[in-house]
Amino acid sequence: MAERNKKTAAPKPGQQQRRVQDQRNTQAEAACRQLVGLLEAMAEEGRLDGQETAAQYLNSTRAYYRRIRNGKVMGPADFAAAADVCASVRRALAALDPSLEFAGLPQADALREALRQGALVMEEMKRIKAGKAG
Repeated sequence: MAERNKKTAAPKPGQQQRRVQDQRNTQAEAACRQLVGLLEAMAEEGRLDGQETAAQYLNSTRAYYRRIRNGKVMGPADFAAAADVCASVRRALAALDPSLEFAGLPQADALREALRQGALVMEEMKRIKAGKAG
């Protein structure tokens, strides 16, 4: 009897690229949720009261966040909106504290970590625009 050729377990074309894109989208989604949640919490606490610039960036953030379909980053358009959300939140927080240290705030560590995650999303967006995604 002749042996049957077994199929190899080689990945399908584009599978690795899709996996990287899915991972990037998941990271962007998590960063957006964390940043928007923290900024909204600060607004509810009244920390943005009297800070016109920060309040304007909060409104921009909300507009950008609405562009993301159901809060899920599922494709390039959503990823671009997620990068805009991260940039807008960063600007809002910089309007409140230009050093981005958030001394005296109970959520200072969470804010710094969320900003770090957002910076990764913005950096990845820059790479994509430059044609060096990967």
